[in-house]
Amino acid sequence: MDLVALLHRFLPWIRRRRRVFALVGKSGTGKSFKARQVARRFRVDLIIDDGLLIRGQKILAGRSAKREKGIMTAIKTAVFANPELIAEVRQAIAAEQFARLLIIGTSRKMVLRIARTLDLLPIHRVITIEEISTRAEIAQALKIRAEQGKHIIPVPGVEIKRNYPHIFFESVKILLKSSKVLRKSEAEIVEKTVVRPEYGRVRPVAPDQPPARADR
Repeated sequence: MDLVALLHRFLPWIRRRRRVFALVGKSGTGKSFKARQVARRFRVDLIIDDGLLIRGQKILAGRSAKREKGIMTAIKTAVFANPELIAEVRQAIAAEQFARLLIIGTSRKMVLRIARTLDLLPIHRVITIEEISTRAEIAQALKIRAEQGKHIIPVPGVEIKRNYPHIFFESVKILLKSSKVLRKSEAEIVEKTVVRPEYGRVRPVAPDQPPARADR
């Protein structure tokens, strides 16, 4: 058996060209909620979301921006502004066998910055939240974020309880149906973890003032 055949047998992931995808949408529009479905549709192995490197149902490396107490600190964590965090995630990515990676961010500028910071390949395709969610779904996600300060992390609750118990709120299982872009991905039941970070918690306001909103 020649070398190429051996590589294809023992390293099946090399048959697929390594690519980087991005899921982009404004804060609170439901990106993390739809992340697992997008990953399944495009056969994504690794997800980068708010400072975390995720594979399947496990956090591999990083620090969740949702554990930060301040919004500015959370933003810096999400874009990997800390050299130690950059080194940790780069090392974890280098150690993984993968073909496709998904970066989640609030803008094209943000996901491009993350890709450059982590020495990833140029982004192959950018998917917007509007492509995979209806207006009603986005509006509902924004309402929940504004009124309740709830965020989603796309891993099971047991993983968040282990790493970030102070922000854990609840674990939910929801049936996700396919959208036009995700038509090749069948409807599935996925588990999401709802968290309430310090910076995203709603503060009491006067009756004539609008409810507090987090920027992320």
